[in-house]
Amino acid sequence: MNVAVVSCVPGNIMNLYRALKKLQGELNFELELLEKPIDKTYRIIFLPGVGHFEQAMKNLVESKMDRFIFKNYHLGATIVGVCLGMQLFFEESEESPTRMKGLGLLKGRVVKLSSTLLPHMGWNTVRFNLERFKDMDGKYFYFVHSYRAVCEERLIVGTCEYDGEVFPAVVMDERLIGVQFHPEKSHTVGRTFLRRLIECALCQP
Repeated sequence: MNVAVVSCVPGNIMNLYRALKKLQGELNFELELLEKPIDKTYRIIFLPGVGHFEQAMKNLVESKMDRFIFKNYHLGATIVGVCLGMQLFFEESEESPTRMKGLGLLKGRVVKLSSTLLPHMGWNTVRFNLERFKDMDGKYFYFVHSYRAVCEERLIVGTCEYDGEVFPAVVMDERLIGVQFHPEKSHTVGRTFLRRLIECALCQP
């Protein structure tokens, strides 16, 4: 099984790459870092990122990695968005002054968290409503963000609360999985979550 980590978006991509490398022996997959498209298909593509929505989208468009993601998704790949990568799944973000469009893989938009204490940074609990993640319900994951997704309720399989505001922590739609937290920084529970994502992708037709 081929797994790729997109590396053209700002952020500490190597943390996620190293976390996935530790799972290789258990789950038997090939892992590559991709800065530009190559003529190859993947079973899972991770889209991580930290920073500004507009700059990240510009990087994807300029490198043509947006087309690469679309192509692989339509060929059956599971796409996993992490933190900013999850926000890029949606149609637009308030963080973009020019209202640059996101990937549009999911309907919805990204808005600023209502708290005056930003960013939301540190450990917080995630409440899961999907059976395959129930063993992680109420566990602590690591967050660093100031924006949140606004989307259809049916997409939300995990939530988090910060300063009285409940926001999507995990969204899913067929072969799209987005997480607002950083599983690669979430120690044992983050490792369990990453393993579960790969196992879920393997179960996809």
